[in-house]
Amino acid sequence: MIKSSELQRIPLRGWRSGFTNLLRKENHAWWGTRRWWIQPLLWTVVIDGLLALVLFALPIAVEMDPAQNVADKDFILMGLQAVFQLGPLFLAAGVIVLAQDLLLGERQSGVAEWILTKPVSRTAYILSKFIASFGGILVTMIIIPCAIAYGLFSWANQGSLILLSSYLVSVLGLLLHTLFYLALTLMLSTFVDQRGQLLGGAMGTLFGGLVLPGFLGKLSLVTPWVFPGVLPAFAAGESLPFSLTLPLVMTAIWCTLFVSIALWQFNRAEY
Repeated sequence: MIKSSELQRIPLRGWRSGFTNLLRKENHAWWGTRRWWIQPLLWTVVIDGLLALVLFALPIAVEMDPAQNVADKDFILMGLQAVFQLGPLFLAAGVIVLAQDLLLGERQSGVAEWILTKPVSRTAYILSKFIASFGGILVTMIIIPCAIAYGLFSWANQGSLILLSSYLVSVLGLLLHTLFYLALTLMLSTFVDQRGQLLGGAMGTLFGGLVLPGFLGKLSLVTPWVFPGVLPAFAAGESLPFSLTLPLVMTAIWCTLFVSIALWQFNRAEY
């Protein structure tokens, strides 16, 4: 029988050492603070507010202008463009701002160095941040606003539902596009020491993606930069070439690659 006064050594378990506690800490940042209601409220206002303007306010404004032919306006398609063309840009920028302090902020404040003095692995430290952020982004920035948007589309379309399978694939593209910038920001945080460098690299990639596909041609299919151009049409039920599934697969690969590079760099760097 072991005496209660004796301390027992708990053997470490490789990369999983400290993962549960670190994941609990990161989840608390999403679900144990005001973030759990601020983020869905913010993105519902941004995405669904813009959609409501297109679906309900814009038709009234057009009807009041005799020079406009209301029948020529496809407000449902315009709404899909608002969600799946502008939405990816708004969400990506939001994720970059949120993720800038995930690692870099803790490195600058000394929190990361303090945590790493505990029996935790560096791999668990990075993975806990990505996994907790993935769950928070999925629920607060993707599922809730997109579910409300689907209801608004049905209401504006007089109860006629948009094809759910096409809509869900477009939501998947929106999620992958957002996760791409989460993984990119996390990776850059392991290489740079200044917030300006981090934001410049991540935001530069985002806004560079608005113009680079025109120069890359078919090579742009291996990037998430094509999503804003194709997701609205796919959500509307248009048949698109099978090759457009390539960006979905490649973006998932890019996310995995970025996280892997972040793990490699963080494990070899001295903090």
